[in-house]
Amino acid sequence: MNKQLIFSIFMVLGSFQAMADIDWKNPPVMCPEDVFPKGLKCLDFSKVTNVLTDFPDSTTADEIKDWKANKAADLRLCRHQEILKREASKPGTYGPAQIENSWMIVNGSLNVKEKLEAVNEASSKYEIPPHVLLGAMRQESLLSSLGVSPDGGNYSCGISQLNIREWCGSINKLSDAEKAQYGWPESIECEDETLPTDIVKPFYDIAVSRLGNRPSYQMTSADFAGITKDQVVKGFPKASRSIQAKRFQAVASFVNNCQNIRLATLFKARTLRGLFLNFVPKEIRQQNLYSEGETFAKTCASAYTNKAYPLHTGWILAVAMYNAGPVQSKLLDHYFQIKDNQYPTLSPLDLIEALHWGGKYSSSTNSLEFQDQSGKAFTQKWFKSCIVQRHVARVIQHVTLPVESIAKSLEREGCKQDTVPEYRKASSGIK
Repeated sequence: MNKQLIFSIFMVLGSFQAMADIDWKNPPVMCPEDVFPKGLKCLDFSKVTNVLTDFPDSTTADEIKDWKANKAADLRLCRHQEILKREASKPGTYGPAQIENSWMIVNGSLNVKEKLEAVNEASSKYEIPPHVLLGAMRQESLLSSLGVSPDGGNYSCGISQLNIREWCGSINKLSDAEKAQYGWPESIECEDETLPTDIVKPFYDIAVSRLGNRPSYQMTSADFAGITKDQVVKGFPKASRSIQAKRFQAVASFVNNCQNIRLATLFKARTLRGLFLNFVPKEIRQQNLYSEGETFAKTCASAYTNKAYPLHTGWILAVAMYNAGPVQSKLLDHYFQIKDNQYPTLSPLDLIEALHWGGKYSSSTNSLEFQDQSGKAFTQKWFKSCIVQRHVARVIQHVTLPVESIAKSLEREGCKQDTVPEYRKASSGIK
């Protein structure tokens, strides 16, 4: 038996075994409030060698176990506060990536009450499981209020990392009074022709010039203060004066409000719901639902009112689509060879498996090739498949109990641009 077949059988059996061990009605996930630190007094990490792993010498085994199992969010925060403290005391102790990660974790611990209220409101309004929403936002920003980021022309912003077109689609649904409150134009189209995502660039360039020694991820709305139309409109695509005026108003509104926690959370949930309703197959949407009289059994600060399981496969597929496009459902169909929309009951682990293994590698296109149920052909770069399955796994990991393990990403050699590992080239791309 060839090695690839052995590995594939191992992965499939491993997935089935994991599914058998997990009660998807009541998976081992945290309560939403336990994703955040509670403000516990930190241990003294000032003398440990490795802040990310070590405990003070005086910490007992039982205390270590307690911190890891029951105080994990606070432990994480305390470790990263110490990293920032050491860096401030001796600049250059840590690299830029570590400093940014630590800043995001510390910033993500702020405004906890506001963030939880926003998640509960958005979850109720858009019927998205709070665990999926929290996991998706934590994967985007570690729940921090990030500034505007270029991100390859996407110019995303805030706790939900939305770009201006995603923001536009949601804020346009508000009342005229609410839009006026946030300085949004009365009417503006959200299409790429009117609001390409990189239309934010002229604003961003000015804000960057004002940062001083601060990194761009710490950008705030104050960095955009006083920007005039004449300063930025020359960087917009050509259009009539009225369109340019609306564009300026829209971008100014976006950069001034995209770090608004409530709006960003509501808009993220609405964006995911749009993908869920429009692109996730109905048969998958109707799986993983509680029967009458059932609900999530864990007692949390806010009652669980959603009809969907906390880690509903369809909602997680919507998160995958947000990250890599609606074509992910076609990849799923190809991997499981779905006909006439006859889907088996799929778990989040099946989704990760399909995103990783779905599609046959073609040397002529250096891409994965697959077909939908009608036989229409699609292609996707392996890098995108690798990233999206890892993204989904991490979304789940972000809400899993600290001492438990539900999902893991399946790549064996990392996700690399334009490099397809041999084990993936050999796969049939079909379960």
